[in-house]
Amino acid sequence: MAKFNQIIFASALCLIAAAFDAVAQNKEVLLEVRILKIQKNKGRLVVDIYRDKGTGLEKPYARKIMSTENEQAVVSLMVPAGTYAISIYQDINSNGKLDSNFINIPKEPIGFGNNYRPFGPPKYSAASVV
Repeated sequence: MAKFNQIIFASALCLIAAAFDAVAQNKEVLLEVRILKIQKNKGRLVVDIYRDKGTGLEKPYARKIMSTENEQAVVSLMVPAGTYAISIYQDINSNGKLDSNFINIPKEPIGFGNNYRPFGPPKYSAASVV
């Protein structure tokens, strides 16, 4: 459980003031995710954005893979107005997956939208931002 707190979201913003109008007009909004406490120069950072509540956190709507040159990062995406779940992990060994132990607890740093601190796999709603 020591790895759970290593990546923390400072915020995930959808420009709330414009979002309500954008939903009504089916417009795109800026989704900005700020990531803190990255282990500098270790592997890569994988940011997954989920849009479909029905599939939960299984199939990402968008994925950004970033370097770990800095201890902080910002991911910005233009997305249709709505609710999105966010999942991030730092792939320390660059093997393309989130490594976990024999009881499925992540060995690599993870974080979720809405500053969700997991006890088991998160549900879409727990990791969602508007």
